[in-house]
Amino acid sequence: MIQTPDPHDLTPAEAERRMAEAERAEQQGRYREATHLYDQLGKDIQARFGRFDSRALDAFEGMARSIRKGAENKDGTR
Repeated sequence: MIQTPDPHDLTPAEAERRMAEAERAEQQGRYREATHLYDQLGKDIQARFGRFDSRALDAFEGMARSIRKGAENKDGTR
């Protein structure tokens, strides 16, 4: 099970580390995990740094990309 850290403990360095973790999951084809990681990170960034922080948008864009790749992979249209 993926452990979710407290968003109030989130530092810029930790956000960067978690973004890299989500990117690795996406690159390895683990799209559900990547989607979850990006989504949680985006929510945590918003809770810690504010709703319109650009890092949250980056995380949500990653989530959308992972969903698309997962759907393409499932359909065989990759």
